[in-house]
Amino acid sequence: MLGFLLCLSLALFIGLVWFVGTRFQFLVDDEGITIVHYVRTHRIPWEQVAVIEQSGSYWTTGAAVVVAREPAGRRITALATTDRMMLYRGENPFDTVRAGNAPRRPTLAAIEAHLRWIAAANARMQGRQDPWALH
Repeated sequence: MLGFLLCLSLALFIGLVWFVGTRFQFLVDDEGITIVHYVRTHRIPWEQVAVIEQSGSYWTTGAAVVVAREPAGRRITALATTDRMMLYRGENPFDTVRAGNAPRRPTLAAIEAHLRWIAAANARMQGRQDPWALH
């Protein structure tokens, strides 16, 4: 009976680690950015994004950091975009060595999407057609 309980607890622990460990996500779409962490999901619409940066701290090197407008200066680090997660994303880790401090692919994708949203928002405010819309 004790062996069964130990095996069951080990299986539950491994299942929990697998579930939590594979939960990381960083999604960029037309509506904003979604950052999925261990137990919390952050949905940040483009209106609330002030700037997108790249982390330089030790544990989160290369991670995309979203700085929110409200509350002012709130920083949310996307753990799925760290250099440590490159292999899980299917990227070549040696590209980091060659790139140095240049923005990584996930950060660049988020910055480009944010710039497109800003251009479209400015065009709408000026009464012009959305420059990124499909015709």
